[in-house]
Amino acid sequence: MSSLRNAAPRRPHRERSQPSARSKWGLLEKHKDYSLRAADYNLKKQKISVLSRKAKEKHPDEFAYGMLSDGGKTQGRHGQGGTQNRLSHDAVKLLKTQDQGYLRVVMARTRKEIGRVKEQLAGVEGNNVGDPDRNDEAHTVVEDEILDEEAQSAAEAKSAKALDKSTAAARLRAERKKRKRLQEARAAKLELLKRRQKEIMAAADQLELQRAKMAKTVGGINKNGVKFKIRERKK
Repeated sequence: MSSLRNAAPRRPHRERSQPSARSKWGLLEKHKDYSLRAADYNLKKQKISVLSRKAKEKHPDEFAYGMLSDGGKTQGRHGQGGTQNRLSHDAVKLLKTQDQGYLRVVMARTRKEIGRVKEQLAGVEGNNVGDPDRNDEAHTVVEDEILDEEAQSAAEAKSAKALDKSTAAARLRAERKKRKRLQEARAAKLELLKRRQKEIMAAADQLELQRAKMAKTVGGINKNGVKFKIRERKK
């Protein structure tokens, strides 16, 4: 009976495709696709858990002499690949000494520039033309002289004198504004130079500390954040 049923023609089985309304989402995921994706996800999850457990169990001070061998395959933190291009200890100290000399040159140049800007500011503030009170006094004297001359002059010269007076006052106001802007620019430049001087001093101090550490004349802080001092030989 079963052979007769199998001999009868059957409707071919076709997997359901993605509907046309959802064609933008790509192919329709079948159960076999989901099984493969789930198996891959579980495998990666298992690997990550194993690696996390190994990382937690690893000793922070683990060391093996194979880490120092040049023929090792380790190319990471403890690897020695690239030692042929590494500078020696004395060469690094020499380079740091040259860097310190360059910082000293820049520091001297910045200090000289600060002194020059301070002299310019002092000259502008001490100048009679730059003092508003003294300018007002001088301008008042000039106005009195002009008024006396106008009182003694003829009537036809009054309009010309008034025009000259207004022109001189406008020119004086423009000169004051220009001098004030110049003084503000020099003050801003002075603040910038002082800030640069502080940065250069901090860099020089840090470089001096590095050279002292390389010479083993001062202590420091290890990777665990513990401060230590260099033990001096007992005399």
